[in-house]
Amino acid sequence: MRTWFGALLLVFCFAPGMQAQSAPDKVKVGFLLDSLKVERWQTDVDIFQKRVHELGAEILLENAEGNDEVQFQEAKKLLDAGVGSLVVVAHDTRKAMSIVSLANDRHVPVLSYDRLIPNSDIAFYVGINSQEVGRLQAEYLTRLAPKGNYILLEGSPADINAHLIRVGQKEVLQPLIDRGDIKLAGDFWCTDWSSVEAYKQIATLLAANHNPIDAIVASNDSTATGAVQALEENRLAGKVFLSGQDADLAAVLRLLQGTQAMTIYKPVTTLATQGADAAVALARGQQPKANGTIPSGSRKIPAILGPVVVVTKHNIMQTVIHDGFQNLDTIKKSLPPEQWPAR
Repeated sequence: MRTWFGALLLVFCFAPGMQAQSAPDKVKVGFLLDSLKVERWQTDVDIFQKRVHELGAEILLENAEGNDEVQFQEAKKLLDAGVGSLVVVAHDTRKAMSIVSLANDRHVPVLSYDRLIPNSDIAFYVGINSQEVGRLQAEYLTRLAPKGNYILLEGSPADINAHLIRVGQKEVLQPLIDRGDIKLAGDFWCTDWSSVEAYKQIATLLAANHNPIDAIVASNDSTATGAVQALEENRLAGKVFLSGQDADLAAVLRLLQGTQAMTIYKPVTTLATQGADAAVALARGQQPKANGTIPSGSRKIPAILGPVVVVTKHNIMQTVIHDGFQNLDTIKKSLPPEQWPAR
């Protein structure tokens, strides 16, 4: 896992050959981050910052480290610093409604990034259809294990995405549960998408449960990491089908090792770039281009919705390697040749 040091980064630069913007266009974008404990967020931040700089704007970044009160205070700091738009990756998506209200009082538009802040007057959303993520996870595992004992390993109960993923999972699983083909042996939430929490839940269940476990529907790769650790300690790694999300390096290695069945890849490079474009446009008083809408209370919010892709050991080269999201040389250095991805 990557970590981030420093509460505030104030950075600006211009791409090679780019002319300086006139003073009125030299806007500031505020970026409120929940945490960098999950690998993918460092990628988002790096790409987001680079694109904002290319557009001739400044970016102010704050990392709340999973603390809602800190995130609210950081929002006040960025608004006081004169940001023209505020990008929010909320820790608790419902508590973040207060951040949206604060920004609206200052007439600063809010872009909700990845985690939709519900029932709030956000200006724009950039992310994915999380319900589709859950459907794809459950559909893939039920093809491998159409019958048997399942565990649901959900994400943070404070994150609306975790709830939407669960809805998608249950859409696929519930008919099989009702028919008696699948039995839920466990159903757990993991605060802050914690791998430690996931490990504790799975380890405790395995110690108490003498029935075989056929599949674990882990909502992301961090929770899958904890599940794999518990499975390894019980000599079950590779014998229990396991899902994930984010296409983290550790998860990609597990796909090739056979201890994780699938993960969900989201084109973070594209989404972060489009998110930066939208944030700068909002800061300049412009309306970003949307490719859809997403409901938030009684409103439909203009949105950029990216695709979600199932990644298995069979299509790693065509997905995360092709897009440059993961590095082939790094993978090869981490695994013996017989486990390298097929071209």
